[in-house]
Amino acid sequence: MKREIVLSNGRFFINIDSHLTIRDYYFPYVGMYNHLNSNPISIGVWFGNQFRWIDDSWETNFSYRERSLVAIINTLHRELGVKLTIHATIHKYSDILIYQIDLENLNQEEREYKLCFYHSFNLNESDIGNTAYYNPKLNGLIHYKGKTYIYISSRGDGYTYTVSKRNHSTGSWKEIEEGELRKTKIMQGEIDSGWCIVGNVKGKQKKRVFYYHIVGKRYEDIVNTKERLDREGLEHLLEETDGFWNNWINTKRTLISPIPLDVKSMYQRSLLVIRAHFDNDGAVVAANDTSIYKFNKDHYSYLWPRDGAFICIPMDNAGYTNLTKKFFEFCRRHITEEGFLLHKYSPDGTAGSSWHPWSDDEENYQLPIQEDETSLVIVALYNHYLNTRDVEFIDFMYSGFVRKAANFLYSYTDEKTGLPLLSYDLWEERRGIFTYTASSVYAGLVSASSLAKLVGNREESIMYREVAERMREAILDYMYDEETGRFLRGVYLSKDGELTKDRTVESSLLLLSDFGVISPDDYRMENTVKAVEEKLWIRGGIGGLARYENDYYHRVSDQFPGNPWIITTLWLANYYTDTDRIDKSLELINWVIKRKSQAGLLAEQYHPTSGEPLSVCPLVWSHASFVYTVQKLNKRLNKE
Repeated sequence: MKREIVLSNGRFFINIDSHLTIRDYYFPYVGMYNHLNSNPISIGVWFGNQFRWIDDSWETNFSYRERSLVAIINTLHRELGVKLTIHATIHKYSDILIYQIDLENLNQEEREYKLCFYHSFNLNESDIGNTAYYNPKLNGLIHYKGKTYIYISSRGDGYTYTVSKRNHSTGSWKEIEEGELRKTKIMQGEIDSGWCIVGNVKGKQKKRVFYYHIVGKRYEDIVNTKERLDREGLEHLLEETDGFWNNWINTKRTLISPIPLDVKSMYQRSLLVIRAHFDNDGAVVAANDTSIYKFNKDHYSYLWPRDGAFICIPMDNAGYTNLTKKFFEFCRRHITEEGFLLHKYSPDGTAGSSWHPWSDDEENYQLPIQEDETSLVIVALYNHYLNTRDVEFIDFMYSGFVRKAANFLYSYTDEKTGLPLLSYDLWEERRGIFTYTASSVYAGLVSASSLAKLVGNREESIMYREVAERMREAILDYMYDEETGRFLRGVYLSKDGELTKDRTVESSLLLLSDFGVISPDDYRMENTVKAVEEKLWIRGGIGGLARYENDYYHRVSDQFPGNPWIITTLWLANYYTDTDRIDKSLELINWVIKRKSQAGLLAEQYHPTSGEPLSVCPLVWSHASFVYTVQKLNKRLNKE
C-alpha cells in the first residue's frame, strides 16, 4: 500500500500509508533499522458500541502544514459518526513521535469512545527475543531489545493497555476488536501490544488527546526524554517543530523569478522530503518504502553514491551546505583504498547488498562497480565549493577523497580508446562501456582538475584535465553513431577486443550536455534528443518519459516502451530549459505536479495509463530532480 506521509528528524523516521498505518519505523538511522519489518502500527476506533479499523470505509485525506514536516490527516467514518483530525510529527531533535488528535462526535448524543493503537514490532528487524511490558512508573508501554527501546503512552482522558503473543488467530489486535484489553503486564518472544485512549465526547463536540512514542538506545534515554516532555508539553513540542521547519525553509535561498505558486509549493515540499531521508551521519537513503520487499526481498533504504550526488547538487544550490557536507564526509570515510565507491551502502556505512559479481564467467577478477557512483561525487563536491567557497573543506576532502577517486578514474581507462573500462550502467542491469558513464567520468575528471587547482596541485590539475579531454574526444568518436545519427547507449567488448554497438534509445543520454560533453544545440545532441522523444514518450497514456526501450522493471504493458519516470521526464525538461524552450519545460514540470500524492510525494515511476504510483513512494531522487529542474528554470528566467 502506497505511503502518504513521511516524518523524520534525521535519526527517527516513519512512513504512514493510506489507512493511517505506520508501515516503516526506523531508528537510530534514517533507513536502519526497520523495527516493523512490514508489520503494522494500526488505528482502530470504538465509537458507541461499534468498532472499525481505519481502512477504505473511512474518507481520508493527507497534507502537511505549509513549509513543514508536520502532517495533517483528516479521516471521517459516516456510519460511526466520528471524525479524526490528526497533526503528526517527529520532534526536530528529540526522538518523540507526536499525534495530536481532535476527535469529533458528529452525533447529537454523547458517545463513549476508545481510540486504539495496535503495535506489531519486530525490534532490530527480528521477531526473536522481543519484550513488551507495562511500566506503572512511566504510565506507558515499553518494547525493548538490545539497544532499542520504544515507549508508548498518551495524554488526555483515560487509557487501557495490553501485551500479547502474536499469531494469525490471537494477539492484542483481537483484544482491541473485542473491546476489552486484558492489561497483561509483560510478554516476550513474538509479541504485539495495544494501547487505547478511552473517554466520552459530547454530541457535536470535539475532544483533544495526544498519543506519542519515545525511542532511545537505553531505558535512561526514555526517562530523560520523558522528563523534558512532561516539563514542556506535547503541544509545545509540536508547535516548536512546526516553527523550526518553517524557518528551515524560509532562511535559505528562495526562488526569485515569476515561478508559479504551485511549483514553488512543490519545490519547498521536495526540499523537506529530501531532508526527511537525510540521515544525520551523512547517508541520504533512496527511499524508505518497504512495499518494495516483494521484489527480490530487498528495499531501497540504502545510500547509492550516485543518487546522493544528484541529491546534494540541488540541496547545495538551495543553500543547505551544512547538510550536504555530511554526505561528502561519509564518502570520504568509505571510499576504498583503490579509489572507488561501492554499489551502495547501509546508513551506518557498511556495504549494502549487491548483485554485481566480483568475477567474470571465467572467474577472472572484475570490479563490481558503477563508475558514475565515484565520478559524480567529485562533480557534486565541486558544485559544493561553488556554493560555499570553503577551500579548507575542499583541502580536507582532496587529500582523503578527491585524489583517490580521480586517480582511479584516470587509471581505469582503456589506453587504446580513451574510454572508461567496463562497469555497470546507472540502472544496475548490464556491464559494458556506456555513453552516460563515460560522460559522468569526463565531468568528474574536469571537476577534479578544478579542485586540484584550488588546493595548489597544479600538476595533478593538468593531468586530470588532459585525460578528461581525451575521454571527451573518445565519446564523440566512439559513442556517436553515424548510421543512426545519434549517440549510442554504449558498446560491449567481446573476448577478441571487438566493440559491439548498443543502439537502444536511452533517456540518460539527455545528460550529455549537462555534463559538458557537448553543447545542447549541437546537431548530434539535437538528433539524440529527437530519438529519445520519439521512442520513449508515453503516447496513448499519461505521458512522461520511459527510461529506455523495452524497459522491463515493473513493466505493466507491452504497448509502451516502459513506465514513465519522474527523473527521466525532468531530464527532458532540463534540456528544454537549456535550449530556451521554457513553455515546454513548464509543461513537463506541471506534468510532474499532476503526479504528486495528496501530501505532495513523488514516486519513482507511474502506471502508463492509470497514473498510479509504481515501485517506491516517495523516491528522493524524484524530489531532488524536481528541485534541480526548478532551479535551472529559475536561473534561466533571471538571465532574461
